Formats: sequence, structure tokens, C-alpha cells
Amino acid sequence: MLKLKKSVVVTLVALSSTVMFSQNILAEESKNFDDQASYTVGYATGENFLKNMLASQKDVIHYNNDQILAGIKDALNDKPVMSKEELQTILLQIENKVAESQNKAITESNEKLMADFAKKPGVQKTKSGILYRVEKEGKGDKIALTDKVKVDYTGKLGNGVVFDSSKDRGPVEFPLNAVIKGWQEAIPFVKKGGSIEMVIPAKLAYGERGAGPIPPNASLYFQVDVLDVKK
Repeated sequence: MLKLKKSVVVTLVALSSTVMFSQNILAEESKNFDDQASYTVGYATGENFLKNMLASQKDVIHYNNDQILAGIKDALNDKPVMSKEELQTILLQIENKVAESQNKAITESNEKLMADFAKKPGVQKTKSGILYRVEKEGKGDKIALTDKVKVDYTGKLGNGVVFDSSKDRGPVEFPLNAVIKGWQEAIPFVKKGGSIEMVIPAKLAYGERGAGPIPPNASLYFQVDVLDVKK
């Protein structure tokens, strides 16, 4: 039987203790990271998705945060207190309520935009429903649909929010027949060097589909400076 010196035994015991201590530290660090990662995922979900969604629907549905957290917990544990059919029905009802509220807000916004703009001096209305006001007529030939126009413009929603503006990035140039119907109809009311304001009904803008920051069925305000016209 081998006999180890006392100093060797002490060294081995110390090494063994150090290894066990290091393993405990690593295990604790791993547990801490797992907890931190779990909290971070939960927080990011709340911050980047739930918070924005709830804020956008605050005037439609008064959500209960405790029930939201309970639902998340039940989903993670796969133990819903409602059937899949019941959950789907409620989701559809939420969707309908939100859509109804949005449509009402857009309608009211459109009506206010039209009413306010109509009060400006010199405003005229086309048969299609466009309201426009020529700020500066310009000079030259009447603009044709096949002409290429160079413009500076600002577009606003009914609530006054700017959804697009070339003034932030410089003038743009395009064939007139390549843009929305409202522009095709209203821009020829001015000529090269002219300026015009117009309110375009949704049916002559982006209609029921909307586009990017433009919601469905939104009437739009534009102020346009026609800088150049090319035949």
C-alpha cells in the first residue's frame, strides 16, 4: 500500500476543495445568468411588444395587467383556463373592437381635415371630392399626365402628423401618371413654378389598404411646389 506524505495529502485536499468551490461559484454564476436572461426576455417582451400594443388600445380596452401576466404564465406552462375556441373568439372580438375604433377615429379626422381646409380663402372642390387651393399658378404649358414633374412636397394626416416630406431629403422627380390619382387630378391645376395645397379623399389616395404610416381610409393633406416640368 502506497503511503503519501502528509504535505502531499494536504495539497490534494486543498486542490479538491478549490475545485469544489470553483464549481459552486460557476454553478451560482450560471444560475444568476439564467435568471437575468429570463428576466431580460420577459422585460423585452413587455417593453417592445406588450407596452406598445396596450398603449395603442388604451381607449378601446382596459386591460388588467394581472390577467395578462396570468395568461403568459399559463401559456408557458401550457395550462390555459379557456379553450382554444374561446381564446380565438376573444382575439377576434379584440380585433373587431380595435378596427371599429380606428375607423371611427379616421372618419372623424377626415371630416375635420376637410372642414378646416374648406374654410381657407380660395379653396375649390372638384367633382371627385378633392379640395384644393392654388397658392401660386406658375407659368408655362398645362401639365400632362405623361410629363415628368420635379416637386418639393409635404404630406400630412388628418391629425396634422407629417407622414412624408421631400423637404427633409430634397426634391423628387417622377412621371405624374406614376403617383396617386389625387395628384394626377390636382397637380395640373398649376404649372411649372406653381404651388398648391390639396386635401385628397382616401379613394383617390391609398384607399382601404393604406400605406406605411398612412392608415386605411385616410384623407390626406399635401402642400406641393412644382419646381420643374419635363415633356
